[in-house]
Amino acid sequence: MAQTGEGDSKNPNAGLNYEASIQKAKDLYGYIDSIFLTDDELKQFLYDAVKNNLSPKEFATRLTNTKWYLANGQKIQARGFQKRQYDELIKDIDKSDSDYVNKVKNVAGNTDYWRGLDTTKKSLRESLTGKGITFTESNLDSWSAELYDLANENNTPYISSFLNTKISFTKGGKETGAVASNLSLLREYAVRQGFDLTVDYSDADITGWMQRLDRGDSIEAIKREIEVKATIGQPESVKNLMKQGLTVSDIYSPYVKRYNAILQKTNGTMKDKWFSQNIFDDKGELIPVWKTDIALKKHEDWEFTDGAREEVSNMSLKILRDFGLQG
Repeated sequence: MAQTGEGDSKNPNAGLNYEASIQKAKDLYGYIDSIFLTDDELKQFLYDAVKNNLSPKEFATRLTNTKWYLANGQKIQARGFQKRQYDELIKDIDKSDSDYVNKVKNVAGNTDYWRGLDTTKKSLRESLTGKGITFTESNLDSWSAELYDLANENNTPYISSFLNTKISFTKGGKETGAVASNLSLLREYAVRQGFDLTVDYSDADITGWMQRLDRGDSIEAIKREIEVKATIGQPESVKNLMKQGLTVSDIYSPYVKRYNAILQKTNGTMKDKWFSQNIFDDKGELIPVWKTDIALKKHEDWEFTDGAREEVSNMSLKILRDFGLQG
């Protein structure tokens, strides 16, 4: 069959990438393990299978001829047998039993499957904790089995990719490990650029960043994305200063301090509309900080400050003196 272009509606597989192949393969062949996205041979095998519309039977047959299967198939089949024995031993133990773990150990603790799974679970717990990935005991059980059943408990590249997919961020969650460290750095930087990380960005945005950092992307690359977003709507004078390495907070901070001091406030921020309307001249250039004093005396809150009252008092005293009514 000749391959047609990406937009050819007559060929449903045209233009597929590896990620799209995974979804298509699930539709065609059922469960597809994530090993197909971490092993180069299996990635290509899966892509070709979807592109050529292999039948489920042909897919299974050809899979057994791959180098990956020839190297791991016997071990995986043996573990499948061991797991069936293990499942038979523990089938009558109630999972809701508070002593379930100990009872399983008592009846199956001498089996190769239990020992291998237990070792995998301990190692995985340490890795999850180190990366700051939130998990439940149920997660740990199922993820450990997924690794061990397919003989991936020592497959470092696979485990790295596997763990990466488990990194997630949810507002209100309690981050730990590397996730917490990276979030702290980005949260602080976001504030300096005028953002509240968990308000101005979605959980999906932050999860994506955490996964990218885990894969080796730099924190500076993420900061650059925050910086680019911060430039949106800013006058050219501010953008030019940001190009020199200043953050939005660096630029606005002197004006905010003047604003709070003169108006006797403690909660003024660079997000207040007053700044965009008063600290730029007609050409969009920032005015000298001292010139904001003039604008601030036109602020609706100025009349309630000590400075305003003192100014009125001094003016009244001058008038009285001018009329010779005050010594």
